[in-house]
Amino acid sequence: MAPRETQGGVSCDPLALDLIERRFWREIWHSVPPAVAAEHGIELRVFGPVQATVVGDLSRVEMLNLILGATEPGAAAEGHLSAAIDWVITRGVFPYVPVTPGLADTAAAEAQLTASGFAVGHSWMKFVRDSHPPRFTPPDDVEVIELSGDDQEPFGMIAATGFGMPAWASTFFARLPGREEMRCYVARVDGETQACGAMLIHEGVAELGIGATLESARRRGCQLALLHRRILDASAAGCHTLFVETGERAPDRPSGSYRNILRAGFKEAYLCPNWRRAGAGAAAAPGAG
Repeated sequence: MAPRETQGGVSCDPLALDLIERRFWREIWHSVPPAVAAEHGIELRVFGPVQATVVGDLSRVEMLNLILGATEPGAAAEGHLSAAIDWVITRGVFPYVPVTPGLADTAAAEAQLTASGFAVGHSWMKFVRDSHPPRFTPPDDVEVIELSGDDQEPFGMIAATGFGMPAWASTFFARLPGREEMRCYVARVDGETQACGAMLIHEGVAELGIGATLESARRRGCQLALLHRRILDASAAGCHTLFVETGERAPDRPSGSYRNILRAGFKEAYLCPNWRRAGAGAAAAPGAG
């Protein structure tokens, strides 16, 4: 399909972004120790182009229970989406199913989800930018460090705490630093590690995510500093497209992430509705913070 262009003149290919998003979450799931996965019902299953992730012990945390790839070519028509839905339901979780708008298979995915008892819930906004240098200055008192697999920084704990998850959920993120395609960062304020962010780079496209900040460092500019560093590093790595997502603007939802992302030079690309099962609870988007 032809690339889409934002009002700011930045082009993107939604199918390419969806592919990177599946890789991003696959890296997270593959980093979880097998014993922890077995204890908490953490599973990943692939159905053709569709990828499903579930967490039995966090069945209503929709940002973790995901069915991705619903609008890939043939996903609905060839039964892959239906198979993924059936499998997820057997696991007793309440997933989000993002449905990318305007693709050839969007209508077929929507019809399948409707037939399966899903309805449109909260949407996530996709933002894109090219790799031009940041046009903002990060806070002077925030230090950003890229982690290796040997670092002992509390990356996983910060992510889990920032997203309001139980302590054991830090294992989703603790082993991400050092993985081949994933780059992980922490931000320090007054010498204390207070925030984190990650970035996956694949074939010239970078997804920024896992932006979380501890309550004690909110409104100190940690996520702006993490965005600044990741943009620089993505550009140095030869990326042509960067993207991130967070919840759509709404009067009853915080907008700090939204403002930071726009300030960092990202442009609104499109809203991606999340379809959800009846009875599901609300969940936040895993944005850049």
